[in-house]
Amino acid sequence: MPILFAIVGATGIGKSRLSLDLARHYNAEIIGVDSRQIYRGFAIGTAQPSRAEMEQVNHHMVDFLDPEKTFSAGEFCRTVRELLDGNPGKNYIAVGGTGLYLQSLMLGLPRIPQIEPGVRANLEKKSVSEGLDSLFKIALQVDPEAMEGVEPENAQRIIRILEVWQATGRKLSDWQKEREGGIGQIPVFWLQRSRENLYERINRRVDKMMADGWLEEVHHLAKSVPLDAPAWQSLGYRELLHAGSPEQVAQVVDEVKRKTRNYAKRQITWFRWQIPSVAVDLETLANPYEFIVGQI
Repeated sequence: MPILFAIVGATGIGKSRLSLDLARHYNAEIIGVDSRQIYRGFAIGTAQPSRAEMEQVNHHMVDFLDPEKTFSAGEFCRTVRELLDGNPGKNYIAVGGTGLYLQSLMLGLPRIPQIEPGVRANLEKKSVSEGLDSLFKIALQVDPEAMEGVEPENAQRIIRILEVWQATGRKLSDWQKEREGGIGQIPVFWLQRSRENLYERINRRVDKMMADGWLEEVHHLAKSVPLDAPAWQSLGYRELLHAGSPEQVAQVVDEVKRKTRNYAKRQITWFRWQIPSVAVDLETLANPYEFIVGQI
């Protein structure tokens, strides 16, 4: 199997450094499993691997997509399958926090019939006229299982859940139990920390993003990327763009920290129930790297 194993966990847990060490050990390349790090130019606010890290180990599915394009779990699976089929002699490690992408890659895609484009178009109009928050609440009622770990800002996922429900009369989570075309189960290592430790790391990371020039990145992107592009749905980008004073910027930063902590909580819940995995406690294990190597 070209993908040796997967490293997953909540945002800010510490996946990047450990995965780099493991990739070097196994002479492997990294496949990013993150729905926000895919967009070209949206680097700091989505915590893309640094240029130095990507020079150390070749990364795929990171910083490659036009910000104006949408990208689904199905497209992720097709792209990764093409990568694997075209490079049968290479080793890969899947790394990220978008569990749906990894689950779809392993188990295959749901056999959902083709949906009339007008259904999605009407929902997109509704998200503008009534607000995405309204659709978020409806989706939670319609299909709470599929909504596990979905951010309130994730318009693409929310609309997908609602369009499947409206067009087929069945929940997306039910369709997801009928899959085909997966690569099969691979070893999955789920990184864990205490909630207190994780939240502290998240707060520090957001502060570092600002110190690294996130605000400048936002205003630079606004010069070339239309504000209705899907990439702007990434947490904090639109909010920082519209923050007109230092006080407002500080308020946005606090809100990003809070929402990121909430997102991490939802990720933890999702990984606990949705993907079979081996827990890796980064606080109690003397050497997580050696623990994982010993499991392969």
